[in-house]
Amino acid sequence: MIAARPTFACSLALAAGLLTSGAGRAGNAGLDFELSDGSRFVRLSELPARTTVVNFWCSDCPPCRREMPTLAAAARRGQARVVAVALQRPAETQAADDALRAALNPPLLSLHGPSEPRGLLARFGDPALALPHTVVLDARRQPCARRSGEIDAAWLDAAIARCSASQDPS
Repeated sequence: MIAARPTFACSLALAAGLLTSGAGRAGNAGLDFELSDGSRFVRLSELPARTTVVNFWCSDCPPCRREMPTLAAAARRGQARVVAVALQRPAETQAADDALRAALNPPLLSLHGPSEPRGLLARFGDPALALPHTVVLDARRQPCARRSGEIDAAWLDAAIARCSASQDPS
């Protein structure tokens, strides 16, 4: 597997520093974050419990752009919640091509990451800061599959099936 290197704009954002948050500390029920969708803040832990795909990406990352339709299709099938976290300014997402912006529509949940995403990526299993990075969480928000680099439909479907078969949150 070859992990894509973030381009200059993403590299600057990733090199900026650490995000400080309590999520990911020992004793937490699962991974969490609170990020903006442009009109409100969304806390992962406040969404209904279910298998969730979290994908970290940048619009100037070719593998990130190529895999977005696969993520959008998975969201439309409804087998898992799909959350795409853009590690760039909202204006950069809006400047992306029409096909990419269309993939970011509901039911896919499109959020913008922090300006200093290094800590967030490390908590989600990407200390190398390789983009794209995809993590599939079970209903308890525990990671059960992850991949740095471009994903395909076969990997995503298998990861969702494996994570969905994990223990329910009760």
